[in-house]
Amino acid sequence: GDASGLLQLARDRIDATALQGRGKSESTFPMALAQLQQRAVGSRGEHVHPELASKQQEFTQALAQTGSNQSWDGWCPGFQVHPLVPAQTAPLVPIQPGNLKYLWWGDMPTQQPFEQLQEFNKNLTPVEYPDWVPENLTRLRMGQTDAKTAIDMMYKATKVDGNFDTIPKKLRGVMWMKGNAIPEILTVFQYGMWSDSQKTLVVPTAPFNWAWPAGKPKDAPFGGSLYCEDQSCGLMTALAQTVPARSFSFDFLEAGDKSTTNNKMKKAYMQTGTFGNLTGAEDLGQLIPVMSKLPIPPDTFNGAFTLEEEPGSNDGSSWKRTCYWGLKQVGSCAFLEFGTYQLVKVMDGDGKPVQPYYDQFLKYMGDIPVMMWSGWKDEATKAAVKKDIQAYLVGCETLGLCTLG
Repeated sequence: GDASGLLQLARDRIDATALQGRGKSESTFPMALAQLQQRAVGSRGEHVHPELASKQQEFTQALAQTGSNQSWDGWCPGFQVHPLVPAQTAPLVPIQPGNLKYLWWGDMPTQQPFEQLQEFNKNLTPVEYPDWVPENLTRLRMGQTDAKTAIDMMYKATKVDGNFDTIPKKLRGVMWMKGNAIPEILTVFQYGMWSDSQKTLVVPTAPFNWAWPAGKPKDAPFGGSLYCEDQSCGLMTALAQTVPARSFSFDFLEAGDKSTTNNKMKKAYMQTGTFGNLTGAEDLGQLIPVMSKLPIPPDTFNGAFTLEEEPGSNDGSSWKRTCYWGLKQVGSCAFLEFGTYQLVKVMDGDGKPVQPYYDQFLKYMGDIPVMMWSGWKDEATKAAVKKDIQAYLVGCETLGLCTLG
């Protein structure tokens, strides 16, 4: 028979038993993500911002030249893509409690107080899921509020006793993804796992540590090409991150000062992992076919993301979050920089507004609400979602059928 067909059938069986949920929906996990991706692309209409069109043309021209087997022979005019397997977080596995291969919200040693999450939810407007979202995914509670309140909630909900003090001071606080073309606006790094020996931070997607717009700000990047007038684009971006419990890792030792005793944490290489996978990283090049209109295979591009502190930054107040892209047929060099944005603090590690970014963000958002994953409706639902993810991971590890980059 068709080996690839049998492999997909086995995967679907794992998905159906572990993540089908208890609602009416029969959508499996990968099917649900595919639906979200299709909806995310389709909802934007046919308008393409001129700068996006220009970059698409550059990629198309580069793609046409790959037949010449062009190579930079070790020299890269952009940034070298680091190996996906083993991921840069693989050295953390032996030092994790229980030698766990994953670090997602369910595996965080110090959990966010559930009672506090519930208190915050009382002051949020619930986000109603549209019909196209599979019912088992709606167990993740979403809420929205004004920009000022959202910043305060995000800071307090992720300032967790027993964890907060382990995170380097320059990485604490609430940050604005200023100039990010994708509809996501705020993030928090202060709830995660820091390895001082490896100079690496792992940030799992967790309640109140990420935020998305429930509309299109007037000055949204690239004319708001990837934003929607309503909350749908932000919501789809949110689900594409919360459902697979994506983690983000920043390796300051590998990308910056090699010394563990004199590491100033000025530059980090970034990778992401499905369900917090510490051994294998996601292929960032997959973002191009999903977020663009280029009719190309999903394995065409590769990507390299970095975090670089900007000149004039005050102890981590301003960073450059670079995005480099390349062609796999050419090699591991991501030669084209596009999509880079600023990551600036709007609230510092002491819970105080950081100017001028705080006022700039409030002005930028105007009356557009901010959406956040705010937890679950009750502790039983949280336990059920956690059990489903654990079952999925056990099935993947046992049968070896899942690609959890």
